[in-house]
Amino acid sequence: MAETTVDNKTPIQLAFIIDNEIVDIIHTDERLAAVFQSQPVVIDVTKIAVENPLLVSTGSKYNPETGEFTAPVRE
Repeated sequence: MAETTVDNKTPIQLAFIIDNEIVDIIHTDERLAAVFQSQPVVIDVTKIAVENPLLVSTGSKYNPETGEFTAPVRE
């Protein structure tokens, strides 16, 4: 697992490894590093985002059984 605590000046570097080979490295902040290291489900939502951008925004819920998203409730 990559180190997630560094000084405030150095971005965290995360390596993406497929078949035991680094295929890409990203430089990011601690928040996004934590997201990547929590084994998230990654889904291409390009088409949905173009058709209905509010449906796939931060806070939206995803149902893995149906593959559908529910827009977040805005107060």
